[in-house]
Amino acid sequence: MSCCGSGAGVAKGEAGEVITRSVGFAILRMDRQFTIDEVVFAEPGDLLSLGARTLEGLNLIVDSGQKRLVAAGPVPAA
Repeated sequence: MSCCGSGAGVAKGEAGEVITRSVGFAILRMDRQFTIDEVVFAEPGDLLSLGARTLEGLNLIVDSGQKRLVAAGPVPAA
């Protein structure tokens, strides 16, 4: 992953508290796939997640039976 910070983002936590985190963009690579996406840089104790936009950019889906990411198949031509 290559990344570059670009500022701070503010969100509400589950209990309604205000959370501030560094945000930026990243080039995410997995095998031969890559995508560029906005990211939020986690701090110790934060939950880690990969967003739906990133999964779509990598053309991956979740195989819940195997508990892994798999190729989503051919991408329709524009």
